[in-house]
Amino acid sequence: MSQSINWFPGHMAKTIKQLREEFKQADIIIECLDARIPYSSRNPIIHDIIAPKHTHIIALTKTDIADSRKTAAFIQQFKQETPYVFELNLLKNKGVKALLETAKTISEKKRQSRRFYIAKVMICGIPNVGKSALINKLAKKKATQVQNKPGVTKKNQGVMIGKFLELIDTPGILWPKISDPQIGIKLALTKAIKQTIVDDYQLSEWLLAYLAPHYPGLLMKRYKLSELTQTQAQLFETIATNMKWLQKNNEINENKLHRCLIEDFQKLRIGKITLDQQL
Repeated sequence: MSQSINWFPGHMAKTIKQLREEFKQADIIIECLDARIPYSSRNPIIHDIIAPKHTHIIALTKTDIADSRKTAAFIQQFKQETPYVFELNLLKNKGVKALLETAKTISEKKRQSRRFYIAKVMICGIPNVGKSALINKLAKKKATQVQNKPGVTKKNQGVMIGKFLELIDTPGILWPKISDPQIGIKLALTKAIKQTIVDDYQLSEWLLAYLAPHYPGLLMKRYKLSELTQTQAQLFETIATNMKWLQKNNEINENKLHRCLIEDFQKLRIGKITLDQQL
């Protein structure tokens, strides 16, 4: 895959303009990043409009489906940027209480000189990174709509936590042009952008090439492989044969092969995998 990806629904351009205005009023910015792709899921537009006056919190979401060892390394990396970095497992509420207590403590300090001041906490990130799920956990109720696909939240939504803390959920936004094709592939594999933008062959080709050196054991176990020294074309053929992803004439069912490889990653059948490497 060599071309850049342009995926920028009309509401996103308007949302970026709104975000810039909202950021001026915000006290705390919670930047949600997918733990499987913490660098690739970082929107440079959001990062650029975080100002020195903001308390910047990084929330690594989806840690329950990421490589825990790599997540720990990324946390240490991000702590060089901000002391507030949280590892979240939203299914088990892991990290949510600590994040909320930190936000409350910060807002209390900001409110000391203004008795009735309501601190605004903006939760932002790319599509399908878990922003709405996080705000629902923080609010302890179904405050926003949550779906496992990009572009569900279309406008900013505020939820009060107590009397002096307002959580603001924002629509997931991407930058207009994803010039690095590998980032585009990772965003498609993790459903941050519509998978139809990148065809299944390109996604599975990249995924197999990544898994072979970084997760050889998981790859071999899932697909009953005895070794990984074959060419990629041979690996595809062996995997299809071992998994019986064949047509009636015993030829490889290409569509099924590539789709099943992608779904195996997405549904954790291969294992917990992180697609980004530390810089």
